[in-house]
Amino acid sequence: MLFLTSLTGLALLVLREQTCMPTLLAVHLAVVLALFVTLPYGKFVHGIYRAAALVKFRREQPQE
Repeated sequence: MLFLTSLTGLALLVLREQTCMPTLLAVHLAVVLALFVTLPYGKFVHGIYRAAALVKFRREQPQE
């Protein structure tokens, strides 16, 4: 999904003066939306989960 996002973004940059620009923009925005919708189910969210686990672990430790 990240590859498709970058590919359509680069295609927008290259073809910005062409007549296919509105269609390509719609495709790019759809791919970006799909990336954000599927974000919680992918590997990118691992960083957020890991940070939350570290905060939870630290809060559960007894205070010295």
